[in-house]
Amino acid sequence: MKNILITMALFATVFSLSAQSDNDRMQHKELKKEFYESLSEDQKAKLNSQKQLHKDHKSAMRTTFNEEQLAIVSDESLSKRERRKALIPTMSDEQRKMKKDHRAMMKAKKEDFKTTLSKEQLEKYESFKKKKGERTRTHKRKHKN
Repeated sequence: MKNILITMALFATVFSLSAQSDNDRMQHKELKKEFYESLSEDQKAKLNSQKQLHKDHKSAMRTTFNEEQLAIVSDESLSKRERRKALIPTMSDEQRKMKKDHRAMMKAKKEDFKTTLSKEQLEKYESFKKKKGERTRTHKRKHKN
């Protein structure tokens, strides 16, 4: 009887945490959608330009990968984080420079985009970016244990 109660309590806790996680994800998605809808066409174009630059960089990096690196990125048994962790030590100096340059360019683009935001838009932007960081840190802690 005691084992059944413990099992039920454990099940209820897991179910509750799962539902809360889904709720947080939906809230984040809603915040992001609301933010995007508040943007002007020029702001949307800047944001889409950033997305395209990221895709182009990813594609350019893939063209420089050797067979070992291609095997790592196509390994479905690894999570994104594990693939990234396994890939970094195999990178050449040229690939590291490409990554560093891309990161600097994206940071500049992000800052340029943020300067176009109104006070309200900036608050929304910071809000969902902050929540994303919190979710990522929570996710890391869960998987670390």
